[in-house]
Amino acid sequence: MTYMSARRRTWFFWFLTFLIVVGGIELGAWIIERVENTVARHKNPFVESINPVPAFKIVDGGGIKVVVRSGFHPLMNPELRPFPLERPQGGLRIFVLGGSAAAGWPYHMGDTNISALLERKLRLLYPGRPIEVINVAAGTYASHRVKLILEEVLQYNPDFLFLYNGNNEFLENLVYRPRNPPAPWDRSAAARLTYRLTVPLPHVDVKGFDLTAQIPNTLSFAFSRTSLYRDDPRQFRMLLDHYRFNIDEMVSAAGAAKVPLFLLTCPVNLKDWVPNVSRHRKDLTPADKVRWTGFFRDGYLAVERRDFAAAIAPLKAALAIDDEYAEAHYRLAEALRRTGQRQEAKAEYILALQRDAFPFRELPEFQNVLREVAAKRVVPLVDIVAPLEAVAGDGIIGLDVLTDYVHLTEQSQEIVAQEMLRALLKQGLLQGKSESDVELVRITIPKKFWALRDVAAADLNYNMAMVMHQYERLDSLYEVAINTFNRAAQEEPSMAADCRNRYYLFREIHPVVRAYRDLLRFDKLGLREKNHTPQEAERIFSMYREMIRQVKTPTLSSEEFSKKAPMTPFQ
Repeated sequence: MTYMSARRRTWFFWFLTFLIVVGGIELGAWIIERVENTVARHKNPFVESINPVPAFKIVDGGGIKVVVRSGFHPLMNPELRPFPLERPQGGLRIFVLGGSAAAGWPYHMGDTNISALLERKLRLLYPGRPIEVINVAAGTYASHRVKLILEEVLQYNPDFLFLYNGNNEFLENLVYRPRNPPAPWDRSAAARLTYRLTVPLPHVDVKGFDLTAQIPNTLSFAFSRTSLYRDDPRQFRMLLDHYRFNIDEMVSAAGAAKVPLFLLTCPVNLKDWVPNVSRHRKDLTPADKVRWTGFFRDGYLAVERRDFAAAIAPLKAALAIDDEYAEAHYRLAEALRRTGQRQEAKAEYILALQRDAFPFRELPEFQNVLREVAAKRVVPLVDIVAPLEAVAGDGIIGLDVLTDYVHLTEQSQEIVAQEMLRALLKQGLLQGKSESDVELVRITIPKKFWALRDVAAADLNYNMAMVMHQYERLDSLYEVAINTFNRAAQEEPSMAADCRNRYYLFREIHPVVRAYRDLLRFDKLGLREKNHTPQEAERIFSMYREMIRQVKTPTLSSEEFSKKAPMTPFQ
């Protein structure tokens, strides 16, 4: 008994020691965790920036200090002009931030983009007053990169900030790290601390971000690959939370600097933009796939021959089998709109956007974040969707107010600039001005040809439609591009050689894309084997694949391209 009692006491001692040590580790980890959370309250918990570089630098400008581009952030608005470090006495300084839509692409050159139009309007309201509307938007920049620019411009004495951002969140393919380890380890402070120390956050390279970073997305679009954030719902939720964090932090930073910030909603093309990538639900059986294809084919062909009423029933039947396929929602929306059922059509267009397996347009979930943050932080939200819907045919935004999937026409840029001006008035920031004063500064924009701008726009519009499968518009975009190149070559002799090269390149590309377009159409309608032999399909795909390699990814070696692109069609 004495031996057993001593043994029990020894075991009890070691057990108690173990509990004390574990408890001490847990307590210490809990304290460290709380301290770390307090210190890093505004540190981005989703990504870690590396190679931080400034967007601006200060130089001597003939006796005054001038702010210019640093040479980094190459995707920032190329038309950004230098501005004095010190705001002119009595002057008004406004910064516009966001992605390429905020930059006013393809009208970022000249005076018909939203920033230039807003500046013109303010100068009409306040003649003689120094007015600066400085556009620091950057193409393809998601909110975490825009946040870096915003933090810099707060140093340059802005009066107001406008933030128009949300279309680029899917572009960097960041693999997010969950905040905590999986259950049950997430209950332990020590396990949580160890997890955060050993599992790194995804890195965002500030210095090394340029157009080459978009090559993976170009290939995903070109070969109909699904976004990581569509394959993994948890990653999508974290992407949305990251966007919310960035918007909230930007609003908070502006508030701390006592600079009024205006959030803008993001209009997107619903009725004239086929979803980039459509996918079937993962548990669709072969038998159901056959039934779905029959219904979809009947509806699709009915839309194609403009028998819209006949298309509705089979498309609804297809969606009853598989609600995930984005293009089925889009085709149903088109049939509903053409038969006068506008509200039902708009709902289906939105579903098509939400089902897009690689969206390149802001989703409704992200629009809701803007509204939530605006309400929570009590900051103005400038709704630019409603006034564009008011002038769009059927009240649904499409190519009548946008040039492509998200970018504004010149007339739409004027509408948005006017809404920004009205927002300033509503907040009491246009001293001595009334609604009638603001109405008087609407600007009429004449249609004019500008070779440099229009050649670049025609080229890019065709190329975007090509890789994003906007095949129904491809022939018309090709004709626009060819005509634009020819006109520019005649009116601007200095551009003749460049336009001639583009002309011959397009003449080579277009037949290849058309053949691939037809192959994909027959495939989704279940008619490929009736119209193409396996050898023909392989040949068409090989020509398309090689064209993409040479034209869209010329910086990749053949070996690198082969690792990133499928080797066979329908892979």
